[in-house]
Amino acid sequence: MKMRLYSFFVLLLVFLSLGCSRRRTPSILGVADIDLDSICSRKKLCVVTDYNSVNYFVCKDVAVGYQYDMAVEYAKHLGVELQIVVGNDYEHNVDLLNSGKVDIIATSLIADTVNEGRMAFAEPFGKSRVVLVQRVEADRDLVLQDSLSALCGDTVALLQNSFYETVIENINDTMKGPDIVIQQIEHYDVEQIIQLVSEEEVRQTLALENIARANKWYYPNLDVATGVTPEYDLSWGVRTNAVNLKADIDEWLKEFKTTQRFKQIYRKYVIDPREHHSNVQKTTADTYKDDYEEIIRQLATDSRYDWLLISSVVYQESHFNPEAKSWAGARGLMQLMPETAKRFGVDDISHPEQNIEAGIKYLMWLDKRLIKYVPDMNERVKFALAAYNIGLGHIMDAIRLAEKQGMKPDVWQANVEVALLQKANAQFYSDPVVKHGYCRGTETINYVKNVMDRYYNYKVAFGKKKQ
Repeated sequence: MKMRLYSFFVLLLVFLSLGCSRRRTPSILGVADIDLDSICSRKKLCVVTDYNSVNYFVCKDVAVGYQYDMAVEYAKHLGVELQIVVGNDYEHNVDLLNSGKVDIIATSLIADTVNEGRMAFAEPFGKSRVVLVQRVEADRDLVLQDSLSALCGDTVALLQNSFYETVIENINDTMKGPDIVIQQIEHYDVEQIIQLVSEEEVRQTLALENIARANKWYYPNLDVATGVTPEYDLSWGVRTNAVNLKADIDEWLKEFKTTQRFKQIYRKYVIDPREHHSNVQKTTADTYKDDYEEIIRQLATDSRYDWLLISSVVYQESHFNPEAKSWAGARGLMQLMPETAKRFGVDDISHPEQNIEAGIKYLMWLDKRLIKYVPDMNERVKFALAAYNIGLGHIMDAIRLAEKQGMKPDVWQANVEVALLQKANAQFYSDPVVKHGYCRGTETINYVKNVMDRYYNYKVAFGKKKQ
């Protein structure tokens, strides 16, 4: 077994020098002649990155992500504006790069030598390995050797035309026994296939470890501990003729990787991808704490957003902990992002009264902007809560998607919430009516349900007694 594993890793290292995500190799004729001086002259850096829960997404109307944060820092280094283009299709991103529409592909690229000059790879920004993503089952041995052996004759669901297929092909060439069968999945991304694993639609898949670990937070029934490749370098891609840009990125990254800011970004998205309070949210009345009741009652003067509803939101956001801080940077009792706190006049984001007051103002601001689209005030509360959780832009996208598909755009349950779920699928987040791209709607749907269920239980338990 040790000899077979050794042979496997040797062959896999050969594979890593032979290919990346796609096999097609279009012509490189007509590559745009744009280098560092042009970027600095126009004072704009154009970067393409991919939508997922690690690299780039919008959290409470604020753009965040591993690649996004890195690109922000590099744009600051150049002293230019950052323009983000989003795209999950490798071939399309390469076309954008070589046509000059973007300057950098800021995704987790595996540096290879057989890309026929289509791009150059910058200084690595990190490392990762491919892991097996599978549901936790008591009768399955998850030790590396046994898992690889157990895969023989089994089926693994993979994104069609992805480099993960080559990983399986190399395992098949190395391991004795029946070949692992590849189940090709079209029109899905890696995270959606991971969700299919969790929901028992497919048995297992492969993913880069940082993406797999981030998704395990959402799907606790997954195991992502089994590595099937050694670690390898991940890099940004630039045009082959952008020699000065590549040299500058290389020099900047070597220095930036020694800074505290880089360590903060790396820890946030790679080591601790979802480090905040437990995602287990009770909805019973015993979750209530009266520590901030007087403040909440004083500030929650609108009948639609009364003190018990705000209390339910406070529990959902922070479990009544004024020092709570999410992995994305939201802070305080109502988990305000710093940008939102500043917009609504907060000087001290952890100050209970300031935080609650700004959180209520934000909810009311969302409510006013939704009146035109959701006239019924009781229904609108659900929309406002959803927007508070994931951002107004995503909710407006879902309203437009629902209307386009003949669903009721002013009804949350079984209508707009369905459209919000669709925004995790490239078929829908690429639709022209969608302006804010990818999002994972599952958590927002659970958020609205939990807040409203808890609010009902609070009203039953405390409403009459404490009026």
